[in-house]
Amino acid sequence: MHITPTALLALFWILLIGWGFYALLQRHLRLDDQLTDTEAQLVIERHARAVAELALANTHLSLCQATKQQESVRESERQRIARDIHDDLGQNLLALKIDLQLMHVSTTGAHPLITQKVDGMISNLDNTIKSLRAIIYDLRPIVLEAGFQSAMEWQLSEFTRMHGIRHAFTADADALHAPEDAERDAMLYRIAQEALSNVARHAHATEVDIKLQRFGDMLTLRVQDNGVGMVQLGNGRGCGLLGMRERVRAIGGCFAIDSLPGSGVVLSVSIPLTVAFAAH
Repeated sequence: MHITPTALLALFWILLIGWGFYALLQRHLRLDDQLTDTEAQLVIERHARAVAELALANTHLSLCQATKQQESVRESERQRIARDIHDDLGQNLLALKIDLQLMHVSTTGAHPLITQKVDGMISNLDNTIKSLRAIIYDLRPIVLEAGFQSAMEWQLSEFTRMHGIRHAFTADADALHAPEDAERDAMLYRIAQEALSNVARHAHATEVDIKLQRFGDMLTLRVQDNGVGMVQLGNGRGCGLLGMRERVRAIGGCFAIDSLPGSGVVLSVSIPLTVAFAAH
């Protein structure tokens, strides 16, 4: 049987085309396998990411709860110390004042120098009792029981009376109507207390402005003075606030201090309402 060149050429092209289709089919099958493997790997990675995100959320929640518990324990300890000081040292000082007053009555007219000395002792004792009451109040601010707004207004009025620095306090209605939380109010009160203490000691300011605002689920406290400012945060000013910064961040909050020399200091604290203090 004689095969013509044309038939051979046609057979060659048929074989070549068949091989080409076979190669394309094999490549397609390999790509399908690779795609299947990739999709399976992607599913595994997505699951691993979901597990990691869940673990991170649980860790953050545990940290928030631990921080809140720590703040609660700290406040309870402050109250215990305040009660001990009031019940022991306070009562002893009052008893000593009564003894001095009786001594003053019994020595009146005996000798002018004795009377003068007893009067001086009574005056010093009165100043000591006032300082002791201030310490007790700092440890246990009973005025917080009347609400954060009342507590802040009282604290600022005392701040102005003692240091002669004018103040302004404004609060958004949404912020004042936020869900009540004793731990959150105590934390914000302590932050304001520390900030005002720093203003009095370092700022050389004549005015301080405090604002309480609510942005969505965040409650923001802003304290600004018109003092000399500071070059850097680590210059010794606000050491107590640095510790507070860590506790605020631990509950998912934000803590910032901005300042330029000669332009005063702006302290801003934002605390989430629904994360850190959602459950009691």
